[in-house]
Amino acid sequence: MKLTKLFRTLGATPLRSSSWALGAAASVVLAACGSGGGIEPPVPEAVVQSVAAAQVLEGQAGTPLLEFVVNLDKAVLRSLVISFNTSSTAKVGFESTGSAKGGVCATAGVDYVAVTNTQVTIPAGSSAGRLTVEVCPDAVFEPNESLKLNWTSPGSAGGVVTGTIINDDAGGLNGTGATTLLGGLSAFGRDANPLTNAASDGALGFWFDKSNSGCVIDKVTGLTWQKLPVPGVTMKYDDLAAYVTSVKGAAPCAFSDWRVPTVNELLSLMDASKTTGNPVNADYMNVAADAMTDKFWTIESRAVQGGGVAADAWQLDASNGAAVSYVEKNKVLGVRLVRGGTVAAPVCNNDDGRFNDFNDGTIDDRVTGLMWKTCPEGYAYSGGACTAAAGSKVAFTANADVVPQLAAANAAKASGYSDWRIPTKNELASLVSRACSGAAIDSKFVLGAGNLNFVTATLDADAPTTRVWGISFEEGSIGPNSLSDSFKLRLVRAGQ
Repeated sequence: MKLTKLFRTLGATPLRSSSWALGAAASVVLAACGSGGGIEPPVPEAVVQSVAAAQVLEGQAGTPLLEFVVNLDKAVLRSLVISFNTSSTAKVGFESTGSAKGGVCATAGVDYVAVTNTQVTIPAGSSAGRLTVEVCPDAVFEPNESLKLNWTSPGSAGGVVTGTIINDDAGGLNGTGATTLLGGLSAFGRDANPLTNAASDGALGFWFDKSNSGCVIDKVTGLTWQKLPVPGVTMKYDDLAAYVTSVKGAAPCAFSDWRVPTVNELLSLMDASKTTGNPVNADYMNVAADAMTDKFWTIESRAVQGGGVAADAWQLDASNGAAVSYVEKNKVLGVRLVRGGTVAAPVCNNDDGRFNDFNDGTIDDRVTGLMWKTCPEGYAYSGGACTAAAGSKVAFTANADVVPQLAAANAAKASGYSDWRIPTKNELASLVSRACSGAAIDSKFVLGAGNLNFVTATLDADAPTTRVWGISFEEGSIGPNSLSDSFKLRLVRAGQ
């Protein structure tokens, strides 16, 4: 081909006046010929900008998928390969609460199908893609569990994102209904997750089935609640047994195993976001006859030092924000019965094996799926004991010290984790054991000397700028406290 013809083919004007121009023209010819006779502009391939974290309901059947969305900087020109694998979020040597276990779904205890050196090709023309991990469904309560997805791709540094398998089986703790927590912290779990909330089945954090006219089924806890008669039923504590017998005989909803609820069971109905001092129970849903507007009995008697018959029993005051205190048994209070669940005999020394002590400063709760720090903040764990170092702060003011202490614990990866939280009212209440003498908590947990009032992340909806809910582990009372009060702090992680 003559140079003049080639220049015209390329859309250029031939240059004849200098050897430099001829050299430049020759360079064009070589470039054209070196690529097989055509010109491919040096346009780089698309690159991965981000891979988003993913979450999915665990499910009870089928093949749920964790889908990690891949976003590119532009559409792919030819094709782009992304390599990925999965790994555990557990500490080395521990299969701890909140960490999903990879393997093969047919294997007991496996939560997802492990991925090793898998490649996904994003085809030409696409500007996004998906990396998927298969989840193993079951019908057994577990806390939310997480895994790591590690990815690499040409032109990108790669990265690690988290996949979360959301529990949808009965047996856990209800949310609190609160969306704003102490110090402006964001709500967690059922109180915030759109996958586990819908306006049609209860307030945020709750999941109720009211299709039966005689009872309400809590699909989070698995409990079934008696619909309140009109007018409500009131009586003294000693009359509860006879009332329970009469309800069993009537067998509402075809059940005859009704009983008086525990404190925490009643607490599970309370919506901490409600104002005016009355936390209308979350299953209320505009059914006026089902509102709880007064004080209600629980089955729990106050512990008697040295034994004997208790003169007092614990009550929940729905007219005072769901405060919990003890009252003389000859008082007349309301009653609402429940069925389902398991009321275990009081255990104060972990005789039932509920708590799994990892001996590293953390304890798993097999009932709730929560992991707790063994020691309150300000105490160091060493050799199976908690000690307060000289000069360390062990008491924290809710409005000034608590949130910075949480941040410090996570920055230091306390006990190997960086996702510690301040517990909600329901979470911290799950540790209370009012039958224990000396302190209302299992002996696995260290309380520390002095003040036994522990702070929660749940604000008092009637005064969110001045009051926060606290729990006293001296006996187990729950009530609102001033944000300027001094508290102890115990951190939690995992859960729902």
